[in-house]
Amino acid sequence: MEPVTLTADGLRLVTWEQRHMADLAKIYADPLIERFLVMPLPWAGTARERFVWLQERHWQSGNPRWAVVDEVGSLVGSMALTKSFPYELTITYVTAPWARGRGVAQRAIRAAVKFGFENLGAKRIAWDAIVGNHASRLAAVRTGFTVEGIARSGVYQRGVSRDCWVGGVLPGEVRGPDDPPADYEILKRQAGFFLAERQELETGAAGLRLRPLRESDLDDLAATCADEDVQRWTTVPRDYTRAMADDWLAFSGGAWERGERVLFALADAEDRYCGSVELALAAGGEAEIGYFCSPWARGQGWMTAAVRRLSRLGFEELGLERVNWRAVVGNEASRRVAEKAGFTVEGVRRRVRHGGDGRLDSWFGSLLPEDVA
Repeated sequence: MEPVTLTADGLRLVTWEQRHMADLAKIYADPLIERFLVMPLPWAGTARERFVWLQERHWQSGNPRWAVVDEVGSLVGSMALTKSFPYELTITYVTAPWARGRGVAQRAIRAAVKFGFENLGAKRIAWDAIVGNHASRLAAVRTGFTVEGIARSGVYQRGVSRDCWVGGVLPGEVRGPDDPPADYEILKRQAGFFLAERQELETGAAGLRLRPLRESDLDDLAATCADEDVQRWTTVPRDYTRAMADDWLAFSGGAWERGERVLFALADAEDRYCGSVELALAAGGEAEIGYFCSPWARGQGWMTAAVRRLSRLGFEELGLERVNWRAVVGNEASRRVAEKAGFTVEGVRRRVRHGGDGRLDSWFGSLLPEDVA
């Protein structure tokens, strides 16, 4: 097919030319782009020399390839549609680092998707992204794509198998500029948080800070999870072993990449692991907080400080509107921490599932943004 130029609310999707190559090289050299693209990098040699010719060949095969430019003709991204199955296309896109935050991907996606449905006979347009690419996911969701799941080892990226989010959009599902998802602003804040470098948090408690869990913590984590009180009141596996701690480190790292959990280790002045605190995120701006303290760190008020700090992060950086808490009836230590941190205990729910202990009555409570001093 012959190349077609598209307009997209201040952008143009045009055929690739040699004049675009210098800026495209800068795009491909960006650390965030490098993190999620699957192509061999650095981008040089034959791949760069034959790029424009290859895009022409794609057009000839009915697979559109566009350079996305702004009003003055400067390169701000790329867009592609590729035939994958009968009546299905796959969309791929990149935004230049100097154009982020301007809605470039959203505008270009709408134009490309419209072209695919109206001119290429598509009945479905598929999308995928390496798990952790929250910017791509956010643009897809904003424009009407439904994230349908995770393809395990869905792509091979420079010698490493990576899981991929997968999804799609059907005719009539595209969201316009004035039709965001109901929780879009929350999703946007969370995408920015999970794309950023993991941070350490000061707590205001002497000798205590929150930091990511590390492999060097796992012996102390295993000892903490084997503690009698932790075993009694939490849902950690019984007869806890170091191998279980290894598995938890891998799981919690994956949950962070997926944007499902925010977990920090409590660390003392000597950087020793002293417990864990986490937010398990849910839809609609809610999360549930969970925590346990190592036996050697109890009685100092550290867990209360950690819960306060992580709850504040949830409201200020993750856009949360409510943080939930629950504990088995009788877990007075957890209840004291929650109440000191500002949570309101709202009542008892009978026979709530509690791991291997079956169903037990549990206290439930919540913290709202206005409850945080």
